[in-house]
Amino acid sequence: MIHDKHKQQESRRSMDEDAEREDLRLATQRFMRSMFRTGVSFALLPVSRLPQKPQQHFHAAGREFTYGLAALVHEFAAGIEGMAKDASTTTPFEEGPQSDGKLD
Repeated sequence: MIHDKHKQQESRRSMDEDAEREDLRLATQRFMRSMFRTGVSFALLPVSRLPQKPQQHFHAAGREFTYGLAALVHEFAAGIEGMAKDASTTTPFEEGPQSDGKLD
């Protein structure tokens, strides 16, 4: 009976610690997100002082730059993946007409 009570208390304590850990994780996540947003807002402060039309152009240019950068990274990754696929289908030690089967 005492053993069961001890197990229940231990289990409850473990659940409390898990809940605290999850609360800490969520609070940290919200804090980091707010810090990031504050930094972005601070960096864009000069842009927010511009008239409406130049602000729109600046934001459009930022979106286009981000889109272009993402496309570049995507194409780069596709190229590397293609090279890896080609490398995995060929073996460097194949015997061919120029090779006599000996390694130098």
